[in-house]
Amino acid sequence: MLVRRGRDRFKDQSYFLFNLSQEQLSRLEFPLGDMDKKEVRERARQLGLNVAEKAESYEICFIPDNDYPRFIAKQLNGQGLKEGEIVNSAGKVLGTHPGYPAFTIGQRKGLNLGGLKEPHFVTHIDPVRNRITIGPKRELARQDCTVGQVNWSLEFSGPFHAEVQIRYRHRAVASMVTPLDGSRAKIEFDEPQISIAPGQSAVFYQDDCVVGGGWLE
Repeated sequence: MLVRRGRDRFKDQSYFLFNLSQEQLSRLEFPLGDMDKKEVRERARQLGLNVAEKAESYEICFIPDNDYPRFIAKQLNGQGLKEGEIVNSAGKVLGTHPGYPAFTIGQRKGLNLGGLKEPHFVTHIDPVRNRITIGPKRELARQDCTVGQVNWSLEFSGPFHAEVQIRYRHRAVASMVTPLDGSRAKIEFDEPQISIAPGQSAVFYQDDCVVGGGWLE
């Protein structure tokens, strides 16, 4: 049993469902899969549901002010955000940051650094040393990566071609996926990809169906 992308590609949620088991899928229905947002709102109006007029939100639902660093600091009682170094790929210290949990791979905003000749982005996060490495966009690009805790919707005995999506708003790209021991897999992209962030999902598609996925290492 496979999950297929919804007709409304902008609202498609299949990326988040890769980890469902076959037993869970057997008990699910997706009545909105063949509808777009406009049709869903109209149907809600017909049923007298207040959600038909509800404004859309693109932020994290439980962080209404979108202040992610403040939320993290509050959850950790201030213990999780400590000042650390910002360095370049050569290890040169360029400045300081308020705490590594406030950053993600590919982030540009919030670095508060001047004097750089070109835009710089977060390329690596070292939680142990509380250090953030930054560099120009070209240093973000990677040709391959690995994922762990893979959940397979189909069985594959060897490498296979798939479209791989590494972020919710990322356009899936042609790749070669190789199953590895220990519920892991290697992904080789046809074209280098940027902002490959550990902890994000990498989902494998064939013919718009989810055939597997795991967590970026």
